[in-house]
Amino acid sequence: MVPAARWLVVALLALAVCAPPTVLRLLPASDTDVTAPVLAQRVRAAIDTGWSGEVRTRGSLSVPLTGSTFGGVARLLGESSQLRVWWQDDEDWRVDRISPTGENDQVRQGGFSTRWRYEDDTARLVDWSPIRLPDDNDLVPVALARRLLAGAEPGELSRIAPRRVAGRSAAGLRLVPSDPVSTIGRVDVWADESTNVPLRIDVYGEDDARHPILSSEVTTFDDEPPSDRALRFEFSRDVDFHRSASLDSVAAANAFAPFLLPMRTIGLERQGAPSALGAVGIYGRGPTALLVIPLRDFTAKPLHKQLARSHNARTTERSVALEVGPLSVLLVEGLPAYPNPRLHDGGNFLLTGTVTPAALRQAAVELQNGVLRTQ
Repeated sequence: MVPAARWLVVALLALAVCAPPTVLRLLPASDTDVTAPVLAQRVRAAIDTGWSGEVRTRGSLSVPLTGSTFGGVARLLGESSQLRVWWQDDEDWRVDRISPTGENDQVRQGGFSTRWRYEDDTARLVDWSPIRLPDDNDLVPVALARRLLAGAEPGELSRIAPRRVAGRSAAGLRLVPSDPVSTIGRVDVWADESTNVPLRIDVYGEDDARHPILSSEVTTFDDEPPSDRALRFEFSRDVDFHRSASLDSVAAANAFAPFLLPMRTIGLERQGAPSALGAVGIYGRGPTALLVIPLRDFTAKPLHKQLARSHNARTTERSVALEVGPLSVLLVEGLPAYPNPRLHDGGNFLLTGTVTPAALRQAAVELQNGVLRTQ
């Protein structure tokens, strides 16, 4: 074979190997005639559909939080992350965050969660708690979509143009909240046409309709459910493995803080069955969410100082408030304990969520009149 012919064969072979992914990305996305409410229902149900792949997340909010307690929230909302995901269903998954220095991996298996930190050779097993600080697994599109579409009304939903995501044809869905206190402008979701697994989510604030404040996109997608083995960790003997009481400070506060919060505030219902409620309150639904967290003094005081350093913070002796994009934050220290504040010491509460600052202030007033100390 002459050299020119040999190189022609090599080029043709290379084209044959590389062309399929490229062609898939260039092909126009097909669309379905399913209605927006039906598509939203299918997207929420996809939480129990098995798949695996890679996910890229991007946040654009500069949240003024550092340290081990709330620093992870700032990373999730203000930085980019690369994730590897193995998803069997809502209670069985593995999410690995890849960084230049290693990996930070988490596995959930039913009622337990294991976190493995490569950098410090530690692994920790804890009881799973639905009440906790947000983590990488919450930004995986299937989990984020279920949370944001929870309680969506048919009139808030519409279809948008399909697009190709991870080489797959994805149907478009838009949520525009009707809640007057919500600070979310819209949520755009693209779901795989075959499995209904959401492949991309863009979340926009009210003030900027062009640039999402948070994006999460599946970049490679395998619609085959992962094996049980893919979800298991294989530790070396050098790993320091131990059992812990709770996932984080919010999970601990929910389990042990001596407070009972009201079932309703600023017109938002508290989530969860009354018999299963702890000290942390989650109010609202989907894009209109309010979180109320009791804090001990040794957590509240340094948090006050962190928040107060923000250029738009509004401070008093016992409170600090600020807005970061659509996220409103209010820390109130020494809140009296209803019904007789003279019988007990007060408490510190962090209120935050995608509600207007005025709504957050009103929630603090209603909380002051409705919180009950149980010890």
